[in-house]
Amino acid sequence: MTLIKSISGIRGTIGGKPSENLTPIDAVKFAASYGSWLKNSRKKENLKVVVGRDARISGPMIQQLVMNTLIG
Repeated sequence: MTLIKSISGIRGTIGGKPSENLTPIDAVKFAASYGSWLKNSRKKENLKVVVGRDARISGPMIQQLVMNTLIG
């Protein structure tokens, strides 16, 4: 499955080449971009973000990457 980007988020299979499938690099890039946008548009110090995921075996890895990137 190729990497799908839409208004509701990103979707793809884990592994492969960055920007073609969903890789850890892609997860960090999207989370960092979203975090920067959110911080610049809200002008608040403490922001809350809900990170959703499915029950696949790769879910916890991607969730941790996204959460740690947003915290950073």
